[in-house]
Amino acid sequence: MIATEIFRANHRTIRKALVTIERALLMQTPQWTVVAKNLAHYLDLELREYWGSEERCVFLPLAATGPDAGRVVDEMLQGHRDLEVQLAEFKALTRCEITPEITPLVREKGVALVKEFLHHMFVEEELGFTLAEARLGIGQLEDAADRVLSLKAFEKELEEPAAVD
Repeated sequence: MIATEIFRANHRTIRKALVTIERALLMQTPQWTVVAKNLAHYLDLELREYWGSEERCVFLPLAATGPDAGRVVDEMLQGHRDLEVQLAEFKALTRCEITPEITPLVREKGVALVKEFLHHMFVEEELGFTLAEARLGIGQLEDAADRVLSLKAFEKELEEPAAVD
């Protein structure tokens, strides 16, 4: 397994969350506000470490392969920063009670966030990851995958076990 495969799998998980948010925002089923709040919180927590791993293991080594790759990496990193800002705005809107007055704004910001996330992941997969596979090679991406998997295993070890009465 190589690092870009791990990140593509993570993208599939993120896509599912994004589709769920978008569906909740557009259909506004009875529980849509709970879905929006929970998924905004989930994305906020999960993406910080994920983006850090993606940047450290794939994008920064890729940037070192040449100025053209450096420009691609700059675009990927700027995309992460832009998404962080949009996610923070959406999370702030969903933190309080979603009243009928702010419902259109929550919907607008949420749908825009989903659209931007999906576009960013597409660009990462089609441009960033493809270029990384060509420039870094399988060996370096396998080593990066080992680091990513080791970090995930370490993270699981830090979780407290369930209390036994």
